[in-house]
Amino acid sequence: MTNSSTISWLDFSESDRRNMVQVISMFKQRDTRDEMGLAQIRDGFAEMFFPGTTTIQTRARYFLFVPWSYRILEKRKTPSFKVEERMRYIELQAMEQLEKSGETQGVIGQRSGKNLQRFPSSIYWNGLRTWKILKYPGHQYQYHRSLDHFYRSKRASLERESPEYVGGSKPNWDQNLPGHPSNFPEKLTFTITKKEAEYLSERLLISCNRSLLAYLVKNMSPVDVAFGWLHPEKESFPFYLQMKLHHAMNFSETMQGTALLYNLLLAEKQGLETRISDFRERLHGWYGNLLIRENGLKNWDRNEFWILISPFNVYLSTQKFVNEWLSLLLDGQGITNPVESQEMRQLVHYREYRLKGKRSRLENQRHLELWSGDAGTSQLDFRWRIGNQIAMDIQNGLKGGQ
Repeated sequence: MTNSSTISWLDFSESDRRNMVQVISMFKQRDTRDEMGLAQIRDGFAEMFFPGTTTIQTRARYFLFVPWSYRILEKRKTPSFKVEERMRYIELQAMEQLEKSGETQGVIGQRSGKNLQRFPSSIYWNGLRTWKILKYPGHQYQYHRSLDHFYRSKRASLERESPEYVGGSKPNWDQNLPGHPSNFPEKLTFTITKKEAEYLSERLLISCNRSLLAYLVKNMSPVDVAFGWLHPEKESFPFYLQMKLHHAMNFSETMQGTALLYNLLLAEKQGLETRISDFRERLHGWYGNLLIRENGLKNWDRNEFWILISPFNVYLSTQKFVNEWLSLLLDGQGITNPVESQEMRQLVHYREYRLKGKRSRLENQRHLELWSGDAGTSQLDFRWRIGNQIAMDIQNGLKGGQ
């Protein structure tokens, strides 16, 4: 059983409300919301490195749990109107079995239980298609609705003795998918067998062989670092991956300053001395880290960066904001400290207003009051955390003997 705590208070005064917001913010993780409108670049790099993943995925074996479950339902010829309900039942069973097996990291729904809103099948659906495990071209709800027709077409196809295709279309799932354990979903764990790992590795090499994820699975031993560019064997990576990681690192490190400065402006607007001190300290720390890499950042080929990310279709306003920030930060005599830079403060202020209009926290007192105390300051890792976990799961399976 998971214990949870709640905090309640009567909002007698503005100062009481502010104090409580500060208390609550202490219990929150620094969130990763896109306060400065950089999502197109962030998500573009993330998909380039780890295609088919999302930030709410957890473990690699879900890429097998989901198709196993659906193939069981297809074998039972579950009617379209019952598929969603039956699938939810299997997924809840899987969640319970994972917990019973002692899995403590990555169980989707571990906290929500039966109140879970997004199930693994929804979370992994697009990834399954990206990895070419899922052959059906449509959305999940469309797949559910299509199954009645699928069964009729399959029956007609068998009557015509044409097993290769079902009703003139390919099967919904890759035919090379390894079979599920005989007791699935009982006694379930995240441990991938060697056969399963070889299958997932093959899928990656077929569907996205130039991705960082495919390269890690094929060539590297598992490693636990915070960012891809910190990988101890990065120098042995192919040049195209080293180049992409170089640009991703520079963008991640330089643009984090916009989020830190934005939160400092919010703290100053509210007069929260503790938060002001905190964000000033964090900005100085961030600035100090950039100074260590000053020569590399000064020589950063930003034209090459924009050519690299041109397929991301980045808004012109976002390009303008990034270019102006980088120019103020890097194009002076040294690296500019944004804490005392009025130009950088104005740039961030205007950017937030352009993105949010009347909902701008720096312009609207009511929206300012809803600030958690730390908005979107986490450094961009481009899904490294989840992508690396999935890679390690598969790598560990490849080393196994089952």
